[in-house]
Amino acid sequence: MAARRGITLYHSPASRAFTAYWMLEEIGAAFDVRIVDIRKGEQKDPEYLKLNPAGKVPTLTDGDVVVSENPAIAIYLADRYSYGTLAPKIDDPDRGAYLKWMVYSTAVVDPVAYLHEQSIDLPGFGPGFGTFDDMVGVLSMALKGRNWLLGERFSAADVVLGGTISQLIYRKVLPDDPVLSDYNGRLTRREAYHRAADATWPAHLFPPVA
Repeated sequence: MAARRGITLYHSPASRAFTAYWMLEEIGAAFDVRIVDIRKGEQKDPEYLKLNPAGKVPTLTDGDVVVSENPAIAIYLADRYSYGTLAPKIDDPDRGAYLKWMVYSTAVVDPVAYLHEQSIDLPGFGPGFGTFDDMVGVLSMALKGRNWLLGERFSAADVVLGGTISQLIYRKVLPDDPVLSDYNGRLTRREAYHRAADATWPAHLFPPVA
């Protein structure tokens, strides 16, 4: 099922695969798209489970390489195709913060925001990810007075964490915060963001709300 050579993204409309698609658009590499429609349960097809036993999207193949999980896909693509640009080099002082924000997106923001959306707010001491308010405060503080997570330098971390923030703002999960709103505005002005959004939420399936 995987491509023999070149990049293939296994993608579904209306899913977190948006982030991987956006990353591919940012690096400018040619890629193929295979639709795995999670609304139809196609992520549980036996052939797809050979690629991603978790039965989730996205999954990316690049020749014989198979990568899943948005942060891992972004780290792989940025290191291989945009090293020193979207990915700080290993000896760059920004590398540590870059990796931290990559991990923070799915280790903290995703679970805390999902629980909060379900009206579940756990105390911060037990879970390793802290409270919802803590998470929002960390994001706002990190972006205050800067354009991007690494300052004036846009990186793949802005794709991964920024993509999550953007979706949470759209769903009104995050509170009104001018710092996060301004950051989201900068993200949504990127052409690569729009191409990925159009592919993930096509107008014929998800017409704009009047």
